Amino acid sequence: MLLGLAENPALPARLFARLVANGDEDVLFTLAHRDQLTLPQVRDLVAVGNPSLTGFMVRVGLVPWPEIPKEQPGRLLDAVLGGVAPAAVWRAVATDPNPEARREVAYADDAPADVITSLVRDLNLPVVASAAANPNLPPELLPQLARHPSTVVRQAVAENENASPSLLAALLADGGWPAPTRCGACHRREVACADHTPGVRRVRLTTFAARTDLPVDFLNRLATHPCDDVRAVIAANPAVPEALLRTLAADHAPEVRRAIVENPSVPLDLLTALVANERMPGEPVPRVESATELELRTLASSRVAQARALVADRTWLPRVLAEQLATDPDIAVAQRIAARSELAPERLAEIVERHGPPVFAAVARHPSCPSALLQWMAAHPAGSRRVLQEIAGHPAARSETLLLCLASEDFDTRRRVAAHPALALPVLESLIDAPDGSLAQDAATNPALPERVMERLITRALRE
Repeated sequence: MLLGLAENPALPARLFARLVANGDEDVLFTLAHRDQLTLPQVRDLVAVGNPSLTGFMVRVGLVPWPEIPKEQPGRLLDAVLGGVAPAAVWRAVATDPNPEARREVAYADDAPADVITSLVRDLNLPVVASAAANPNLPPELLPQLARHPSTVVRQAVAENENASPSLLAALLADGGWPAPTRCGACHRREVACADHTPGVRRVRLTTFAARTDLPVDFLNRLATHPCDDVRAVIAANPAVPEALLRTLAADHAPEVRRAIVENPSVPLDLLTALVANERMPGEPVPRVESATELELRTLASSRVAQARALVADRTWLPRVLAEQLATDPDIAVAQRIAARSELAPERLAEIVERHGPPVFAAVARHPSCPSALLQWMAAHPAGSRRVLQEIAGHPAARSETLLLCLASEDFDTRRRVAAHPALALPVLESLIDAPDGSLAQDAATNPALPERVMERLITRALRE
């Protein structure tokens, strides 16, 4: 229950201090995750002396540099990764005896270039590989690292966003020269590693396929690779010529065809043809996100329902198109458009009347769904578990609506009700004090919980 209070956004400052005094590690970490902690609250948490807690708070930048307990092992590393340490501390941590600490520095996106440069000479192979992949490494060092004896380091070079197309081409063609003598699966050998020569050719080619600056002949070569994953990455690459995309659209592997749908440069006619026969993506499609208003109107009027559904999924939608799609006869389009904030709330009842229970959950996700409609759907005999969950979490749900949801057998629905600030206070307190205590923690997160109840719960816990 104290965990719930630690999450409660309405927790008073004086009760925050009492929760810290409780000393429970889970409660302390929950308090440390609260938004907008004050400096006195940060100091209270650090004063507990829990190394894991302090390390977390330093690493996320909550503790000012002068107040970091630098004598604790690992705190300097936490400070540099938290962005609160002076530049000189980066150099100190880069010489830490612990190779894992050096590797974290080598991997950090904001590590200074001179620190990354020093780490490519490290004796620990994972440290060198992490440094080789770091975009802050001076690009002139990449050709030298591409000749490293280990394929692990060469692969890291290929992952570096500053690696030139010619360097990538060399690694892709023959693994680089001279041939590598070590790989991630073998020990050092006196001669070339027979199992892995020519090196990079056997490692993840998806690293190369995602690059947008490869020569067209390499894109063509990778588009015929026997590995479905490689062809799928090529199919999603916005630099791939249109002709090659149309060829890949006939690929036997569904993941390749679906990858074309995610390609920001896919022609709209090809996109429409593909979505008519492929599984719909779960996120807005990049090509539709960048479509002009004319292109959006064309897709919204398409005879292919899946194409209209793509428009309904767009992050931002012109209101006129939202109103147009609200009258769409296709259930998949209706389920996507019903939750859109651009749609006038007055249209939701029409969608419910036209499509019935299959759209209830989507309608309940609309941020301005009327309270009366939420009540009607909650009382509907065809209301499903998913529908009740959405209604129980809607800010416009009234107390009487929440009571209908509380009667559900679904535990997740009941948990949402317990945390809803519109829940009647007597009901909320009864959930706190219920013998089984199953919803007590969720009720404790409710911002409507009176301060006197919060204090009573903390006092009781401290006595136990």
